[in-house]
Amino acid sequence: METSLYMLKSGEKAEILAMPPGMCGRRLEAIGLRTGKIVQKVSGIPFRGPIILDIDGRHVAIGHGAAGKILVKPLETDVRA
Repeated sequence: METSLYMLKSGEKAEILAMPPGMCGRRLEAIGLRTGKIVQKVSGIPFRGPIILDIDGRHVAIGHGAAGKILVKPLETDVRA
C-alpha cells in the first residue's frame, strides 16, 4: 500500500518510492532521502509541524509539505512472540 511520508505512524519504517521533482527533490536528496532508501518516522509535530526521520542512524527534520510529496511503501513489521 503506497502512501505519503507524513501519513506514517511514529516508529514506522518505509521504503521511498518517489521523490518530488525540481528543487524540493534535490534539497531532500542532499540530506540523504532517495528512491529506494529505508527511513523510519521518529515523530511528527502536530498542526503541520516538521516530520522527524531516522535516515542511516541520523535524525533529520523535513517540512510537512515536503513530506506529503514523498511517496513511500510501509514495511511489514516483524512480529515475533
